Formats: sequence, C-alpha cells, structure tokens
Amino acid sequence: MLLAVGTLCLMAGCSSKVSSSKGIVSDATMNTVTIVTDKNDTLSFSTMDANKEEVNGLLLNDTLEVFYTGKYTPGMPATKLVQYPQSPLVGGDRDEHGCIGSAGYVWCEVQKDCIRLFEKGIRTEAVDDSDTSAFIVFSPDSTQLELFFSNNQPNEILERRSLPSGGYAWNVEDDDTKNVRLIDGLWTISQRDKLIYTQKAGS
Repeated sequence: MLLAVGTLCLMAGCSSKVSSSKGIVSDATMNTVTIVTDKNDTLSFSTMDANKEEVNGLLLNDTLEVFYTGKYTPGMPATKLVQYPQSPLVGGDRDEHGCIGSAGYVWCEVQKDCIRLFEKGIRTEAVDDSDTSAFIVFSPDSTQLELFFSNNQPNEILERRSLPSGGYAWNVEDDDTKNVRLIDGLWTISQRDKLIYTQKAGS
C-alpha cells in the first residue's frame, strides 16, 4: 500500500516541502493576494484556506510573508500568511534620490524619477532557465531605455537606433552591447546575436 502511494506521488509530483516568499503587497482581495519580492518577482496566491491569525487589516505596501506547500505556481493556495505592517518610520530608508526602498521604489535614470518596476517596466525572463529576469523601462520619449536585472547586475542604459530594415533597436556602440528589440510582438534582449531574455506572451 505504501509503495502504491509512493508511486502515485512520484507520478503526480507530490511534494510536502513548505516554502515561503516575502514581498510587498501590490494587490489584495478577500480571497487572493499578490506580492512583489525584492527580486521584483510578482507572485499571486489564493488565501481562501490560509491561516490568517497573524494578519490584521492587510494594506497595500504592507510586507507579507506567504507560506505554501510544493513548487510555486500562479494562484496556488497559501497555507499561512504573516503580515509585517508598515511602520510609522517607513520612508526612513530613502536613498540619495529620495526613493523609498521599503515601498518597492527604485531610482530610474532614464525617467528621472522613483518608480516601481512592476508598474513601469516590461518584464522579460532569462531563456537559460536560470530563474532570473530583467525589466525594460523606457524614457518618456523612448529614445533611451534602462535595463534592471534581478541578479544584481548593474543597470544598463541603451540608446535607440534606426535599423536599415526598418524599426528600431536599443543598444550602445560596443561589441559586447546588449540589444533590445521588439520581435513578433514580444520584447527581447540579446547579446552577441544570442537571445538571453524574452518577454512572455500575454505579459
């Protein structure tokens, strides 16, 4: 009997591992919550059956830790929520540009403003299954863009250039430059003619 259960679990990918993710609440309803982690990953959960004993009056921009069982998938059920309410001192972590990191804001050079990447940026995913991402943020006139990486690479600013075949690419005059282009309706980032990040369809 135990062997049969084990075989079923192996076939179905059963997992009893409890994991947690911590981030800033960007959206919340009676039965769902969405957080943005410090790596700018946007994660959504069903909270219908979650233990909410450590949650009291959840607000946008609160910090929330979500516990769940198994591998994360969008909309999966949370097992427990732990809330870290905003402190009266929120804002005390302003950087040299006045951006409040605890509320998810970072300085964007091409927009000359504090922004939240999940609001202003276009998210692309690494094609090498490394679970890293890059956000593309355009200047107001689109002549420049800034790349933000989840793996702590330095930001890069690229310039818009016209292509002989029509359309535009954003890069710099450097053999090792990254190239940003819109291909078949999806934003892509390549380097030395090799695709390294691409936008997911529907995102």
